[in-house]
Amino acid sequence: MLNLYRQLISNNLNNTIFEELSEEWIERLSPGISGELVNGFFNAGILTVNMSDFNRDDFYDKEIKNKFEYYCERLYLELAPIIEKCLRRMFLGFNDNLSEYKVVLFMEGREEDHLEAVKYNIHIF
Repeated sequence: MLNLYRQLISNNLNNTIFEELSEEWIERLSPGISGELVNGFFNAGILTVNMSDFNRDDFYDKEIKNKFEYYCERLYLELAPIIEKCLRRMFLGFNDNLSEYKVVLFMEGREEDHLEAVKYNIHIF
């Protein structure tokens, strides 16, 4: 049953992200990346984005790796409101006793690039 909920949450969140994320970022996605940009352990409030998914025309290799924290921040500024809105609808609407939900978003690079993951806290009220 938990896997079903995980899949429903993931589908809802990722579909919303693909609908609302700017064309600037969508156009940078590597070919074949179309279903799941954000992965996570939703019950624990842990989400991850692999920045290497944005490698169309070698964007990750040529740009993101060199200014990793800068591009993480730019993507975070677009993703945070989408994540807040989507998770607020999914979690807070179903439980009157739940007044806030905290999410930790990790943005990471390829493992072999040895980039330090950038961590963001998102508070959903």
